[in-house]
Amino acid sequence: MERPINKMRYYLKDEVVPHNKKDDCWVIIHRNIYDLTPMLKDRFDDWNRTLDYLVAHAGKDLTHLFHENGEPRTEISPSTGRPRVLFPPILEVAISEFCKTPGEMWSQDPFYHIGRVTKRARLIRIVNTLTAQTQYMTVCNEDSIYDIQQKYKERYNHHAGSYEWRKFSNGGKSCGVLDLNGTLDENGLMDDEDSNVELPPPSIWLYYTDDITIA
Repeated sequence: MERPINKMRYYLKDEVVPHNKKDDCWVIIHRNIYDLTPMLKDRFDDWNRTLDYLVAHAGKDLTHLFHENGEPRTEISPSTGRPRVLFPPILEVAISEFCKTPGEMWSQDPFYHIGRVTKRARLIRIVNTLTAQTQYMTVCNEDSIYDIQQKYKERYNHHAGSYEWRKFSNGGKSCGVLDLNGTLDENGLMDDEDSNVELPPPSIWLYYTDDITIA
């Protein structure tokens, strides 16, 4: 099944935290994730202390410093009586036109917007029937099975595409192939969010197809 086109990518907050360096800088604003790395790399030869301050906040949630529409919050300066932004790095811009959208602050620039933080993290269990190994993964509630497959491939098994991804239903009596474009919920893999009792995480079963060409 083909990968969905123009689909918003979702991330766990923990996936944003490692992007906390001068050459790899992500920030969160109202669940929107911005990759500011192109702007910072464009400014390597025109660096200043304000950009150092931005890098010090890389990998962090800056929601409290911005309005929901991405505009920076301000305060009145006690010395001048005029408004000033709470987060000065918002005033920094890329020099090269190809590293920005002209006229946009980076907190509102679609050029840097790479995804959103998930509304809810989900724990799942992936069982490899060939190796008899079980792997627990935390994924985004909005992830499609294809997204989960790619994350599993990156983290644990480069040949994940060589397996059929299946689920069991009817008390484990019926085995069905998963819809790769559907989410966990859309594939009937629910968790215990609305249950009165604690349930085990949803399970996905991998069956080897002996076709490494699709890995």
